[in-house]
Amino acid sequence: MKRRILRVCGVYGLLLLCVIGYYLFFRLMGGGLECPFHVLTGLYCPGCGNSRALHALAEGHAAEALHYNYLMPLEAGFVLYAAIRTTAHYLKTGVYKLTIGSEWIGVVFLGLLLVWWVVRNILGV
Repeated sequence: MKRRILRVCGVYGLLLLCVIGYYLFFRLMGGGLECPFHVLTGLYCPGCGNSRALHALAEGHAAEALHYNYLMPLEAGFVLYAAIRTTAHYLKTGVYKLTIGSEWIGVVFLGLLLVWWVVRNILGV
């Protein structure tokens, strides 16, 4: 169990370093990386604006963050939920398996992403 805890701490520590590095990159370059889907098609993907939203949140501007991608809080909540479930499963069993509990949660989330993808491109939000 101790070894699993150390691995989890290492993975999340590395993830934190990546987030800090991207934040610094964002600050130094005056923006994040462009979405390849948007560059190629001119359309917004469901995640377009998330980098700017997370940067705005890091700066303490929650309303501005929401403006960049209205679905970002739900996306972040789903990722956090999946990370917690996966980590708990790994710590308990020693087996890494992406688990979010019930399948319907993933299906509903995927459905919301698809609806958001269409709506944001029709309305231009």
